[in-house]
Amino acid sequence: MTATDESERRLAEALRARATGAGGRGTTRPARRVAGRSGTSTATALLLALLGGAALGTALALVSLLAPGVLPPLG
Repeated sequence: MTATDESERRLAEALRARATGAGGRGTTRPARRVAGRSGTSTATALLLALLGGAALGTALALVSLLAPGVLPPLG
């Protein structure tokens, strides 16, 4: 057996071991599953922020209309 045959055999064994997951250090961890509920909580947080902004804007507009001079002038 020549040196080339030996190196080819070792390479083939290494590739076979890596393909089957028996490669030791070369193995990778399986990917973690992502929770499916994160999108719902994000959508809820955005909806609450939108409603809060609308309520604050409405309150400032009513104060500006019903009690002139309470809010400082802009500009």
